[in-house]
Amino acid sequence: MLRLALAYILRRPVQLRAILGIAVGITALLVVLSVMNGLIDLNRQAIMSTQADLHLRPIVSDKAQPFADYQRAILDVDKVNAVAPRLVAYAMFSTPGYYTDYSNSQTANHNGIQVIGIDYDLERQVSDFDLLLEDAEVIKTADAAHCFDTDGVFARPGIVVSDAFFGTLPPAIIDASGKPQAQLELGALPAMLPAAGEELIPHNSTANIAATYKARNFRNAMDVVFMQRTGINGLRYNLLGSNAPEFTELLIDVKDGADMAAVKQQIIASLGKANIDVTEDNGFSLETWQQRSAIILAAIDNERRMVAIILMFVVLVSTFGLFASLSALVREKTRDLGVLSALGYSPASRANLLLITGSVASIIGCALGWAGARAFYVYRLEIVDFLRDQLGIQLFSPELYIVEGIPAQWISGQVSTLLLISFIMCLILTAIPAIRAALLSPVNALRHN
Repeated sequence: MLRLALAYILRRPVQLRAILGIAVGITALLVVLSVMNGLIDLNRQAIMSTQADLHLRPIVSDKAQPFADYQRAILDVDKVNAVAPRLVAYAMFSTPGYYTDYSNSQTANHNGIQVIGIDYDLERQVSDFDLLLEDAEVIKTADAAHCFDTDGVFARPGIVVSDAFFGTLPPAIIDASGKPQAQLELGALPAMLPAAGEELIPHNSTANIAATYKARNFRNAMDVVFMQRTGINGLRYNLLGSNAPEFTELLIDVKDGADMAAVKQQIIASLGKANIDVTEDNGFSLETWQQRSAIILAAIDNERRMVAIILMFVVLVSTFGLFASLSALVREKTRDLGVLSALGYSPASRANLLLITGSVASIIGCALGWAGARAFYVYRLEIVDFLRDQLGIQLFSPELYIVEGIPAQWISGQVSTLLLISFIMCLILTAIPAIRAALLSPVNALRHN
């Protein structure tokens, strides 16, 4: 029966075209999803680049405990590697020489910005900040540990902005060493708002751009700058005032393979022993980076699911070619089926013949589709080079995208599931002509010309 099924497949060009259609549909499905997986992985890495395993938001008040108390309590947890403080402020910025009216947020020459105060030595232990500095293209710092330093005894505090953000500023002054110089004028509300009826005086400061970083996350590349957290050149001293807390969030690095839920409970328990308020109703929170970015990650995963569903319809359409070819096979081989009936083939046997024919065709189509997609994944860099060098086609222009080549990720479990679904769809459509073959009358089949 298998030999007869192979003969029906290999000797009929229409059957081979149906197999090719299935292969093309599956190749498109797996290629697009592998690229989507690669882009999603890059996106997750970009989100993680300025985050850590856990983010702790303390209760901010006049009696907030110092960072040292939090640090001792958190490091007492065995699964914690490091903890770093951040002081986050939201400010309006402008450039020197431009009139700035902070009371009018619609003024075109200034905009909102998030200023993050960090301690470099601790920050580099929990995030990729040092790697972002290393990849900078505009103003690369010579010493990452002193990335906020500016020249001169009375120099302005230094800040670090992204390469993309620096490119939006007015033309910078080039100093004698050929290094671009630029400043930002910052204005922010004081850490503690005055009582009702008292005058609200914003805190203003001018900062020199000391270095730039290569932002991996395009979502915050244009509105996140870094500054030293404390000290005479720090964010707290220059923009928020002495009433500001030492920090507004903590980044915690956890050992690989640790159970995040268990670590969170241990941290909360350790903080409680140190008499630190961990009441969620008062504003305390401890989240993983996935929970912190849950909306973005859910949107990305939903987009991948939608793409998979749409492409599965492409595979479904391609399987109709197999259905049409098998239906035509039943009409063409009606007399042959009658002869098989006369030789003792039962209706179930005739149905099995069509099912085996469809199954073999489906297996060949799925295998060819898998092979085509796998070849694309393995040789994707060579494909990019060929398109660029021979045809002048740049798939991801560096001027528009932050990716290089074709990012892709091959997830074996996902591929197996999609191949199984595709094979089942082929079998379902194969069953219809198989039923027709089983119900065929032997007498009428033998009379068929």
